[in-house]
Amino acid sequence: MLEKGKSGKIAFQARWLIPLFMMVLEVVFHVAAFGKMDTNICNGILFTLPFSFFVLFVSGTKHRSWNRVVRGILLLLMIIYGITQLIYQQVFGNFLSLKSVSKGAGQAMDFTSTILQAGKEKTAAILCMILLWLVYVVADAYFDKKSDGEDIQVGRRERLLYAAGVLLLPVVGTVILLIEGTGFHSAFDTKVHFHRTEQSMYKLGMTETLTKDMVENICDGLGITERQWNRGYLWVEEWLGGSDKEDLAQERKSDRELSGLEDARGNLVGNVGAKKENGSAQKDGISEKKELRYHEWNIDFAELAKGSADEELNGMHSYFSSVSPTAENSYTGMFEGYNLIYITAESFSDVIIDKERTPVLYQMWKEGVQFENFYTPSWYLSTIDGEYVNCLGQIPVDGDWSLEHASEGSLPMALGNQLQQKGYVCNAYHDHDSYYYDRTKTHPKLGYTFKAVGAGLTFESMYPESDLELMEITADEYVNKAPFHTYYMTMSGHLPYTYGYNSMAVKNREVTEGMDFTENAACYLEANQELEYALEYLVDQLKQKGQLEHTLFVVAPDHYPYGLKKGAYDELRKATGHVIDENDVLHMERDGNADATVNGGGSDMEVIAVEQDAFELYRNTCLIWSAAMENMDEFPMTVEKCCSNLDLLPTISNLMGLDYDSRLLAGRDMLSDDMGLVMFKDQSFLTDRVRYNATTGETVWMGGTEDESYLQQCMQMVENRFRYSALVLQKDYYSVVKP
Repeated sequence: MLEKGKSGKIAFQARWLIPLFMMVLEVVFHVAAFGKMDTNICNGILFTLPFSFFVLFVSGTKHRSWNRVVRGILLLLMIIYGITQLIYQQVFGNFLSLKSVSKGAGQAMDFTSTILQAGKEKTAAILCMILLWLVYVVADAYFDKKSDGEDIQVGRRERLLYAAGVLLLPVVGTVILLIEGTGFHSAFDTKVHFHRTEQSMYKLGMTETLTKDMVENICDGLGITERQWNRGYLWVEEWLGGSDKEDLAQERKSDRELSGLEDARGNLVGNVGAKKENGSAQKDGISEKKELRYHEWNIDFAELAKGSADEELNGMHSYFSSVSPTAENSYTGMFEGYNLIYITAESFSDVIIDKERTPVLYQMWKEGVQFENFYTPSWYLSTIDGEYVNCLGQIPVDGDWSLEHASEGSLPMALGNQLQQKGYVCNAYHDHDSYYYDRTKTHPKLGYTFKAVGAGLTFESMYPESDLELMEITADEYVNKAPFHTYYMTMSGHLPYTYGYNSMAVKNREVTEGMDFTENAACYLEANQELEYALEYLVDQLKQKGQLEHTLFVVAPDHYPYGLKKGAYDELRKATGHVIDENDVLHMERDGNADATVNGGGSDMEVIAVEQDAFELYRNTCLIWSAAMENMDEFPMTVEKCCSNLDLLPTISNLMGLDYDSRLLAGRDMLSDDMGLVMFKDQSFLTDRVRYNATTGETVWMGGTEDESYLQQCMQMVENRFRYSALVLQKDYYSVVKP
C-alpha cells in the first residue's frame, strides 16, 4: 500500500483498497440476501481476491487518470450487479443468471412499480452499497492527489503478480473447498459439479457466482462442457481420495439401486396414500391385471448406444434404461376421449378457495382429487419456468430459458402434440402480451394454435387483463369442436397487489367487504376472484353445449404468490382455515374452506400440523375435476403422498390414456404407487420420510427411524433427476429415442 514515488516520498496507493472494498461488499450482500452472518461468508470473501487482482491488473497502466476511471467503473458494475440481484430476489425469491438478464431486462421494465417497491424494501442494503462505492471513489481521488502528480509506476514484476493472482487464486480457493469436503451440496460440489445460482450465492458468494456464470456462458459459446472445464479439479479430487459422494458421470445408479426398501420394480417405497375421502384405501387395480403394463416406449437403448460416439448420450442411454417405469393403474385411461381444459393459473394458491366466495373452485376441489401434500416449488424464471414444468414434466435448467430452448427440438410428450395425434382441436390462450417469453414461438411447438394480446386477441380490460374476458372471447372457438384440448395461461392473479396498479382488485373490491385484511392480502383475493368468474363462465358454456360431463379440468399454479408479503400470506392462511399457532406451526383443515375461526379458535375440524419450515411457503394445491366424477366411485379421493407440479404431465397423460414414457420425465404419476418426491431448485427435497434442505444441510425426519443411507440415496436420486432432465433438454433427447 505504501510505495515510493520518483521523489522518494512514501505514497499510499488507493488501489490496494480494492480487496477490502470487495470483501466488505460481499459481507453486505450476504447479510442483505440471507439475513444472517455465517461461515459461508468466508468462502465469499476468499473468492473476492481473484476479481480484486483482476481489477488491479487492468488498472495498472502508466495512465493514472485512466486507471482510476477503470477501477471506479468495474467496482460500480459490481455494485449494480449486487443491487439487481437483491431486487430480483426480493420480488421473485430467486437470483438471476446473466443470460436471463440479457433476455428479460426489457420485459422486466413492464413491472417498474413492483421493482421500485422491492427497491424500497432493500433500501438499507442498497444505500450501504452505494455509499461504499462513493467512499472508495473519494479515497481513490484523495490519495491520487496526495501523490503530488507523480505517477507511481506499476512495475513488470507487480503486474505479473496481479496476473498470477487472477489465474492461481481461484485454484487455491477451490482446493481449500475440496479439503473442506466434497459431499452432496457442499461448497465444492456447488462450484465444480452442479452450479445452481441460489446455492452458489449462499455458499460461494456474489463475486464467484458472477465469475462462474460468465465462464459458463463463454464455455457454452465454445462448446466446452462443465465437466471438461473442471477436469483439473476433478483429477485433484480423485487424487485426494475421491468425492464423498459417488461421481454420477462414472457411477450412474438407477432408482432401483438406490435403496434396500424397494418395490418389485426397484422404486423407493413411499406412502402413495390415494384413498377415498372416507379414508378407505383404494385398489390400484394392478393386482387385477393378468399382465402388469408400464408407461414406457419400446426403446432399444443398447442399440442406440452402439451407434453413438457421444459420451453424454451414451450415459443417458445407460441411465434411462435402468430407470423403473411407472405401472398402469386403475386410473389409466379413465378420461380417455374426454375434452381437456388445462389452466396454468397465475399465482394460484389454495387460500383462494372458499365455499361461499369461490363456489366453482370449491366444487372442483371438493368433488375431485384432494392433494394434502402438493407443492409448487419456485424455479429460476418465474412463470415461464412454471409453464415448462407444468407442460413438459421436466426440471428447468438454471441459466437457460428452458421452454424456448425446448421449442427448438422435439416434444412428443407435450399434451398438445399427444392429443393432436388423436384428432383433438388444440388451442392455447394467454391474456397478456404475445411477445412475453416468446410464447408465439414456444406454444405452437407444444402442439397448440396460440393466441394472445397482439396475436389474435384484443382486451378491453387494463393490466392485469381479465381471465373472465379471456374465456368470453375464446370459448366459442372450441366448445363446439369436440374432442378439444384447450390450454390457458391466465393473468388476472398477477402482482402487484395494490389498488393503484391492479385493475382486477379494483373491479372485484366488493368480495372482501367486511373482511379485515391489509391492502396486499385483500388485493390478492380480489384479483384472483376473476379466475373464479372465468371458470364459472366456462362451466356454464360447456353445460349449455352438452360437453361438461365429458370434459376434464386441470387447474395448477405457475408459482407461489411471491407478490404477497409474508405477513399478508400468513394473514390469508389464518383467515381461510390455515391456522398458524403461537408456536409458528401451520395447521391446514382437511375440509379446505373458511369455516374456521381466525387464529384457530372454534374449529372442531380435523387438522394437520406441519412445522413452518422453508418449504411450507410452497405448499399449495392443484385441481383435477370433471363433472363426470360425481358418478364415479373413485371420487372424491385424497392423495397423501408428497407431489408437485412436476408430476402433472404424467398424471394427466395416464388419466387420458396417452402413450408416454415415464422413465424420461422428472415427474411421476401422482396416482401411481411410485414414491412421493418433491424437488426444489437447490436440490432440496421432501419425501414421506424426510425433509432435506440442501442449502442449509438441515434434515428433518417425519417420524420413524433416522436412516442416513436412505437420505444419501435420495440425494443421489434427486441429483440424477436434475442432471438427466437438463441433458434431455440440451441433447434434444426425444428426437434421439423417438425420431
